[in-house]
Amino acid sequence: MSPPLNLLIVCYHDPASNLVGARRVRKLAENLTASGCSVKVLSRVGVTSYGHGLQSAGALAPGLQVAVQQDSSVRPARSDGTATGRARAPGRVMRLWSKARPKLTWVVRHVIAVPDREVFSVRTLLRHSRDLGEWAPEVLVVSGPPFSAFFVAQRIARQRKIPWVADYRDLWTVSSYYLLGPVRRRVDRALESRLLRTASLVTTVSQPLADEMHHAFDVRSEVVFNGYDPSDLAALAPASEAHSGLPLRIVYAGEIYEGKRDPEPLFRALASMGLGPEQVLVECHGDTVHLVEDAARRHGVERLVRCGPRLPHAESVALQQGADVLLLLMWNDLGERGVYTGKLFEYLGARRPILMLGFPGGVAADLIRSRGAGVIANDPEDIAAAVRQWLVLKEETGVVPLLPATVSSGLTSQEQSERLRLLCVSLISNTSQEVGG
Repeated sequence: MSPPLNLLIVCYHDPASNLVGARRVRKLAENLTASGCSVKVLSRVGVTSYGHGLQSAGALAPGLQVAVQQDSSVRPARSDGTATGRARAPGRVMRLWSKARPKLTWVVRHVIAVPDREVFSVRTLLRHSRDLGEWAPEVLVVSGPPFSAFFVAQRIARQRKIPWVADYRDLWTVSSYYLLGPVRRRVDRALESRLLRTASLVTTVSQPLADEMHHAFDVRSEVVFNGYDPSDLAALAPASEAHSGLPLRIVYAGEIYEGKRDPEPLFRALASMGLGPEQVLVECHGDTVHLVEDAARRHGVERLVRCGPRLPHAESVALQQGADVLLLLMWNDLGERGVYTGKLFEYLGARRPILMLGFPGGVAADLIRSRGAGVIANDPEDIAAAVRQWLVLKEETGVVPLLPATVSSGLTSQEQSERLRLLCVSLISNTSQEVGG
């Protein structure tokens, strides 16, 4: 085993938060600390120290030593319960502001906030970097989006003369989800190209995305999956005890993107089957569940759908384990071919059959097929056929059985963190040879 290393991770999001953008960073930090590395995460809330190897027992808890700044935007309340600060603006001013606000928002987003709105936090991140003190990182990994953090990483790496790794959870200017138009894309593309000239390595979450980055910027690109953490999964109860009897529970805990990632095909299938809530229940949780409810009403299946707010991660994982079938919503478009989503790895860890709606030729569909983990379908008739099969299982045996443990083999976040560690050790070795030469 190669020696441990001092690793600095830069990420805009607080690693202790429940945001999807923070989870990959937190798992990397925890897993690398467990393997003997000394890891610090620089984020908008300060520096989070994860200790040095296994000698620091408390280091595995995120947020061990965090420098947190008070949010100046929060105003104290008066004794009567009203907020302090400016008096309410006159009605005319409010009307003018309501008309001007969309235009100003457009200007800020498309012209001023380059590369993204978090650019205004760059100085805060650089100021927090002083809290690293005498601790000397040997390599730096920056995770985005947001991509403003990449500018922070580049500067710190240059100042400390260490290699840096650009870790893309999602792609930037070559992404099929880029929304700011062709002119702004050219500006951002030039910025991204300039940044990556100084990066030692690019990592991302799938091979097609790594290939896109290599071809677009002529950089070395490697794959580090998100993976799932077995410690996040509660002990699986026997299927006969935890999932007996109807209705068939189809669960989705995530966001909806109309026209790209939405449950419309499933609702069309259920409408054609004439089922009742005592037979099938679709349960959705997230910030955009109103879109689910609207779609269910359009297709007349609102009785079969139950919606709730976004859940904390632990509750979301428990919900997934209590499902009969896990719904994976993806875009049925070539632009989705290199996208796994972190949810897929959690689904495989939960070992519940997956019903995927989305691009059938992408890496997510390939992984589900290769592991025998579920069904990929977009046609309502095909979806209805899959639902009928699961219903038969529930009616005849009372359960939809767990998938075999092999469906998640090799996909833990610990294994993926070890891959990143070895890549970083290789970078340090190469840098040392270049300096020595």
